[in-house]
Amino acid sequence: MKKEEFLVELEDVLQREEPCNETDILEEYDEWDSLSKMAIMAFYSKNFGINVTLNDLKELKTVEDLIKLAGDKIDA
Repeated sequence: MKKEEFLVELEDVLQREEPCNETDILEEYDEWDSLSKMAIMAFYSKNFGINVTLNDLKELKTVEDLIKLAGDKIDA
């Protein structure tokens, strides 16, 4: 998956009306709640085969951290 595709998918998963940017702070998103975190966990499992836990998500600060979490599954 390309980074641009990931950002669009993330916007959809979080049900955001504004675009997601790499430098965005997750905690500043109104949509960053327990339900969206569960959706992120399902998204990573389905699209990348990565099991993400709530503890993993607690460590993340930015959208870029979400990209790094996927590792080589997201291309520049």
